[in-house]
Amino acid sequence: MYFCRKNLVLLQMVYSRFIVIWMFKLLMWAVIISLAWMTFSCEEFCEEPNRTAVVINFFGADDAPVKIKDVRIRGVENDSVLYDPNTTSLLFGGKDFSQVLLPVNPTANSMSFTIRNDTFPVDTIILRYSRHIGFISSQCGCVTFAEIQEEPERTQNTIRYIEVTNPSVTTVSYRQGIINAENIRIYY
Repeated sequence: MYFCRKNLVLLQMVYSRFIVIWMFKLLMWAVIISLAWMTFSCEEFCEEPNRTAVVINFFGADDAPVKIKDVRIRGVENDSVLYDPNTTSLLFGGKDFSQVLLPVNPTANSMSFTIRNDTFPVDTIILRYSRHIGFISSQCGCVTFAEIQEEPERTQNTIRYIEVTNPSVTTVSYRQGIINAENIRIYY
């Protein structure tokens, strides 16, 4: 009787080990299949435009668009380079610009920047706006929209005047090349 009981205990141990191993293998396969399903069922990237920027066009004395050579735009308080011909010429195909796009700061109600090129002295512009958050989609998340509140402040070195043509700063997608209506015209 002792011999049978010993064999029965041994058989139960082998059987429970067998069950534990198979349960572990099933669990591992379930995890692998779940991870593969989550990875391949998600959309790869955001299809919607998901960045906002102020679209600025440059005009001359005769109200015709003018190209500015080697324009450099820098942030005033944060000293960030917003536009530089050495880096943006690769994206936009040249060093002469008649339009620039400046990203809206999602954490501030204003932006201050300087515009400089090789022929004009530096001009400083302060743009004030109100912000609100808009939901695009679950893949793209939220975007910060802006509404320009007043005429921009500026120095009067070379800029004759600034006109706000569209105070509503809407979505612009740099990646897809979609550009919405201009927001500001700068006249030289």
